[in-house]
Amino acid sequence: MNSLVEPPHLRRARLAVAYSFLIHGVMFGAWASRIPAIKDQTGLDSTHLGFALLAASGGAVLAMSFAGVMAGRFGSRAVTVAMLLGYAVWVPSLALANSFVTLTAALLLVGAFQGSMDVAMNSNGLAVEQAGTRPIISRLHGTWSIGSFLGALVTIVAVSAGVSLLAQFCLLAVWMAVSAAVLSQTMLPHRQPAGGSGLRRPPRRLLALGFLIFCGMLAEGSAGDWSGVYMRTSVLSTEQQAALTLGAFSVAMAVSRLVGDRMTELLGAGRLVTLGAVLGAAGLGMALGVHLAVPSIIGFTMLGLGLGAIVPICLRAGGSQPGIPSGFGIAAVSTMGYAGLLTGPPIIGTVAGVVGLRAALGMVVLLLVVLAATAGRAVGAPVTITEPAVPTELP
Repeated sequence: MNSLVEPPHLRRARLAVAYSFLIHGVMFGAWASRIPAIKDQTGLDSTHLGFALLAASGGAVLAMSFAGVMAGRFGSRAVTVAMLLGYAVWVPSLALANSFVTLTAALLLVGAFQGSMDVAMNSNGLAVEQAGTRPIISRLHGTWSIGSFLGALVTIVAVSAGVSLLAQFCLLAVWMAVSAAVLSQTMLPHRQPAGGSGLRRPPRRLLALGFLIFCGMLAEGSAGDWSGVYMRTSVLSTEQQAALTLGAFSVAMAVSRLVGDRMTELLGAGRLVTLGAVLGAAGLGMALGVHLAVPSIIGFTMLGLGLGAIVPICLRAGGSQPGIPSGFGIAAVSTMGYAGLLTGPPIIGTVAGVVGLRAALGMVVLLLVVLAATAGRAVGAPVTITEPAVPTELP
């Protein structure tokens, strides 16, 4: 089947869903880069800002299961477009927030739209993958990482040009709205009937995948939030070396995701997750065991390379379960993953206050060892695309 030429409508759909991932990433990068400005605007201290930021993840977690049901009922394209429009409407509210209450409320709604779009576009990406000839989910997540970098770059340009926070977010909102109109015509019109997939307890197989993605995203969030602090306080590195550590980790994650689909074909999904977890544990273990800047930077780079493919593989497996609509499966697994991303950094911080940051990050190493030991059975057989699946609706 790999020798057949990809149909034009499918090529267009693949580019469209990749564009949706890029948009999602750009908005995350632009927002994250503006957090210091919003902190100054609202006058919040670090504690109150931290609690406000939790609202975004909380809104995403609360909305994800509902989004999975809606994707099954109305179609992943329709839900992606609707959530992107809602996202566009509410993004300027972040620039208008002037207190803890208004910022928390804005982040709760933006997080809900962001998380719902995440579920819907992953479901659509899986549909495109199943209709095509090769895996694409990991590359889509690599596209998100590229978008996040571009979003930060957009903010740098905006700040340099003297563009205000509100003006930047309004311009991005217009771009998102126009993009929603484009995606409504170009994304695959995939719809999988719900078949009784309303809100319910996920089956055991999804819980096993949820545990894997929980571990992976906990490790990802912990590295993102604490790697720089660890380098400065434990390794006693320079500020530039601390920034380089986070940058190397992020680039390694993106590279891992861009090559993850091909590696999945070569090694199989379960084996790739196992090897990735082993590589990540070894890298983080080296960073914690060797109190030197260069080996620590290499160690966090190894961690990024190991973690990169775990989330896409788990989402693919969650959306490919027999008898379970893809939207529901992806929503269930994503919710557990976001729970890890949400709880990991504060858990590390709390434990670090008692036993030190090095020992706290050591828990992540142990978690990755457990992930490596359980991944093969939880993920199951590799996804092999031999015939294009026929979408429920065709253009």
